Amino acid sequence: MAFNGRFVLNMIHFATSKGANIKELVSITGLTPEALCTEECQLDSEVYNSIVQSIVQQTGDPFFGLHLGESLNLSAAGLVAQITQTSNTIKQALEYACDFAQLACSSLPMQLVEHDDFYKLTMVPETLWFNQSKESVRQTVDGTLVFTIREYHELTRKLHFPVKIHLPFDPPVSTSEYERLLQCPVLFGKNEIAIFFKKEHIEESIVTSDYRLLRILVAHAEKRLEEIRAKKSFSDQVKASVTSMIKPEFPTIEQVASHLNISVRTLQRKLANEGAYFKEIIDTLRKEFAFSYLKQNDLTVNQIAYLLNYTDASGFIRSFKRWTGVTPNHWRKRTASSN
Repeated sequence: MAFNGRFVLNMIHFATSKGANIKELVSITGLTPEALCTEECQLDSEVYNSIVQSIVQQTGDPFFGLHLGESLNLSAAGLVAQITQTSNTIKQALEYACDFAQLACSSLPMQLVEHDDFYKLTMVPETLWFNQSKESVRQTVDGTLVFTIREYHELTRKLHFPVKIHLPFDPPVSTSEYERLLQCPVLFGKNEIAIFFKKEHIEESIVTSDYRLLRILVAHAEKRLEEIRAKKSFSDQVKASVTSMIKPEFPTIEQVASHLNISVRTLQRKLANEGAYFKEIIDTLRKEFAFSYLKQNDLTVNQIAYLLNYTDASGFIRSFKRWTGVTPNHWRKRTASSN
């Protein structure tokens, strides 16, 4: 049984943002943070279990695994971009995702299995590990489930959701966090860990134009990051964090605060000290990105709306008229004629 050191360190950093003591948690590994980041670093299950148990105790968060899976940055890992680039269907992409999951935790193998009317993605924890600490397994499974569902939503542009999820654990007092993050019925007390998908959804093709659009988003974000990082104010730090986390969804204030290792209240206070507000930063970045995209004549208004994370073009058009007083197409024609 082996657990990747870099994955464990990421878990510790997230726990620290929730109030855990980073020195205490790192000391459990018996290694330095630098050693944990090496490619060959692997921790055994007893060490990993102790870390998970300490994290839950220190953070007081019984749903730590769910929240960890919610916080992990898909775009920073480049995972969705990789599987989109190399996959033709959602099925193939999820099969790649199962392979990638082994890099972080080889003790929780995943497999996508075809049935007559559905596909089932299963996770089978090693028996010895399960017997050692069901709590550690549950937290790890919870995080993996949320991360996997987020990958699925990215690949399907949030058009589809799983049918249901089976878990072999006792139900918690409240299942609201499971329902919020997994967005499908979660059935406890089953004899398996499994996500059920509709067959027709899994066999859909991945739209290649979406990958091209995401590459445009990444290229523009990287350019903006270079400009923002040259500045020193706290609001510019927040802008840089938001820009690095766009995928194309803009991150929430909670996600940005976690990324900066501060509380939401501290983030709001430090912004207010500079006369800035988080919603205004998001609005400003959307506006800046919109102007840049509109200068690219090969991008349609619908495509730009997608890149700016609007549910449809009408929402983008309303925002653009609020910013400029004209529609995106009118602005584009006016800008072209003045050049």
